[in-house]
Amino acid sequence: MSLKNLILRFLPGNPANRRAFERQPVNTCVSLTLAGRTMECTISDVSPRGAFLSPMADEIKVGTEGVLEVPDSPVRAEFRIVRRTPSGVGVEFLRDGVGAIVAGWTKARTADVPGPAAAEPG
Repeated sequence: MSLKNLILRFLPGNPANRRAFERQPVNTCVSLTLAGRTMECTISDVSPRGAFLSPMADEIKVGTEGVLEVPDSPVRAEFRIVRRTPSGVGVEFLRDGVGAIVAGWTKARTADVPGPAAAEPG
């Protein structure tokens, strides 16, 4: 799927989008800066509003804000952690629509990462 078609798929009113914010499974490494430090993690699903990231250090609390970066790309997305599970954290992007951009870049990189893409239920 082209980047243009992927972004169009997220737009409200698109008949192919049955849900307001459909999650796209991905599987790629991203870099996070939060709580004064930088760490690597995996993004496993993304929507226009947020994403699921794992693993995440236990001391990082719900409400913590940070910046997600896709390596070797211009993508920078500010986020807030909104939920924790045993397998990672759900984040909400702080700017509308940035999830579509993150999805495009991470979806393109998913083929480069070994292992199946696994979306967090919910």
